Amino acid sequence: MKPELKTYLRNLKQYGQKNDIPNVTEAVGQFLNMMIQIKKPKKILEIGCANGYSTLWMAEAASCVDGKIYTIDHSAPTFAEAQKNVEEAGFSEVIEFHFGDARAVIPQLPDTLKFDLLFIDGQKASYLDFWNLVKTRLNPGAVIIFDDMLAFQHKTKSLTDAIANLDDFDQLLIPIDGDDGILIMRKGI
Repeated sequence: MKPELKTYLRNLKQYGQKNDIPNVTEAVGQFLNMMIQIKKPKKILEIGCANGYSTLWMAEAASCVDGKIYTIDHSAPTFAEAQKNVEEAGFSEVIEFHFGDARAVIPQLPDTLKFDLLFIDGQKASYLDFWNLVKTRLNPGAVIIFDDMLAFQHKTKSLTDAIANLDDFDQLLIPIDGDDGILIMRKGI
């Protein structure tokens, strides 16, 4: 990663902390970036971009592997910031922004659009709704990452219960940055 982008991300993270913008941790951002470099997904769906901090971590890697990110967020102020930040950082060509509640936006995406990587970090109480809308849009071998699974166990319990016994998905809950925790799933081939 270029030093200028590292500085941009550091400043964006600090801005988010000062303004109560719910960005991922730096460790989660690094994980997303590395996962994209390793997996080389062509189509990525992000639910919950806030001001674009996580989006930029992914965009840097996606630009290296010829990937495209479809990102959705429902907060008008941070959505506008995300678009500005992505443009300033020079990654507009790999991002397609969609404004609105993901539960309304996802059904409007083309039926033929399938994803190789899915990152969910939107409204925690809606994780199960998001999952139910996207699980049929995943390519074989797709990687799914849910953020904040330990930090918000009470809000994500319906998802945890629903996916507990899925046979065609491998799953692993990883503590990251203390209480955050990410759940990684992989769809069978």
